[in-house]
Parts: sequence; structure tokens; C-alpha cells
Amino acid sequence: MHFNDIEKVIHMASSQNLHTTAKYFNITPGALSKTLKKVEANLATELFNRVGKTLVLNDKGREFVKHSSDLVHNYQQLTSRFKSDNHKFNAVIAGPAILLKSGLKKLLTPLSLLPCSVRINNVFEGEAISQVASGSAHIALVTREALKSSSHTNLVAVDVFNTGFSVAAAPAHQLVQKGVLTLNKNQLLHAAFACPLFSPLCGLEQGIGSDGWQDEIAPRNIVFRCSDYSALIEVVQSGLVLAYLPNFVIDDLGLTKLTVKGVNNDYNEDIVMIYKPSKADGWLNKLMHAL
Repeated sequence: MHFNDIEKVIHMASSQNLHTTAKYFNITPGALSKTLKKVEANLATELFNRVGKTLVLNDKGREFVKHSSDLVHNYQQLTSRFKSDNHKFNAVIAGPAILLKSGLKKLLTPLSLLPCSVRINNVFEGEAISQVASGSAHIALVTREALKSSSHTNLVAVDVFNTGFSVAAAPAHQLVQKGVLTLNKNQLLHAAFACPLFSPLCGLEQGIGSDGWQDEIAPRNIVFRCSDYSALIEVVQSGLVLAYLPNFVIDDLGLTKLTVKGVNNDYNEDIVMIYKPSKADGWLNKLMHAL
């Protein structure tokens, strides 16, 4: 059994699809199927249950992937210590688009100094954490709360930034034009709002607006519900609606923050960069220690 065979099995555990993994490794589904059968024969056990076109790990498969992902990760980091500075490796970074947009800034300069190609996976927090745990990704940008809620205890977090949240308006919004930057609850209720259909961080519906606002304390007139966060930003920038956004998004876009009387706006999130440390002092450990 070769390490690259194990890598293919680990990827299949994540994709749950033979064709998806075959495309990723640039091989035919037939060749990948033979690899899986060879690994299972070597272990004298089946690792997946076949449900139609979907491959689902069984109990033995979950145990194998859990241990083998650590093995492959340590092997990759070990070999990176001995390869020449000109040897190119692949770095995979995962996370929600909203966090990647700002969090990547901290990684771009140190990564540009390494002989690597970078792949960026736009996925929600739960999937990003799972990808790092399984070895499908090397680094992920997530909230500390999401990491605490996960079952993965072998990952290390590096603080990136903390963000609060505020009601935001574009410069063209009538409230900003009139200089009305502090609202009471009645004014808030009469202003049109845009909200995400689901959280841009975890991908789930959370509360009335899926954005962290306390609608039970200060109800809003939600006119736009957007399944795509970039569409929500577009609507806000039109000047027609307000939105409850992370402060780093507001600052990046040059939006104006509004205050609402009677609302204790203490919602904030710690954004962290997570990785799986290895026993070998390879490129990943060195990069994260440098940060």
C-alpha cells in the first residue's frame, strides 16, 4: 500500500464520490476503483458502504481515515524538510468566503516566499474544520466558537482578529444623507433591511435574520433575504437597505455604522487560523510559527 493510495482513500471519504476524487487526482474512475479495492484487500476489510453512486465510510473506514490522515500529514511534513528549496508543494486553505476575503491578507506574504501553489476552498466552517482534520486542507479560517463546537481536539488555533458587528448603511442611504446615525427602535422597524438566508459562516439558518441580530428585542423590517452574501452586499451598497454586518466588512467597503438605542450590541467573534501540527518540523509548522 502506497501513501498516494491512502491519500486517495482519504479524499474519497470527504467527497463520497468516485468521479469527484478521480477528477481531483487526474485519473480515471476505473483506476481509482482498482486502487480502493487494492487498499481494502490489503486491509482485509471494506472501508465504504456503496449507496448508489455515493461512498459512505463504515465504522472500519472511519477508524482507518482517522489514523491514516495523521500518518499522511506527518509524512508530507517530514519529506518537505528534506526536499530542495525549489521543490514545489501544494498548500490548501479553506474557509467561508467572508473570512477568506480578509483573513488571507495575513497569509499572502509568507506564502509568496515559499515554493508552493495555493488552492483556496470556499466552504462553510464545519467543512473547513473537517478538511483540516482529514488532511484535505492544511489551513482554515474559522471562528473560535465553531472550533470549540467541533469534535476535533487535535487542531491548533492562531488568532487572526476579533470583530464586532454593527448596523451598516451605504453613503447613499437616506439616513446617512440626513445625518441620522442613531436610531430608536421605531425608526429601526421602519427601515428596510437585507439579511442572509443562512449564516455566511456556518451555512445554517440561525434566528430570524441568520446574522446575529436580536430581533426579539428590536424587530426589523426584512425586505431582502439573500442566499448569496455578495448579493446582500450589492443590495446594501445600492443605498436602499440597511444590514447587520461584521465590522471588518463595513470597514473594507467604506460603509457607515449606525447605532440603535436600547440594544446591547456586544455580539462579536474571534477569527482564528487553524492547522494540524505535525511531529516533523515541515513547511506548515514553520509557516504557522512565523505567524
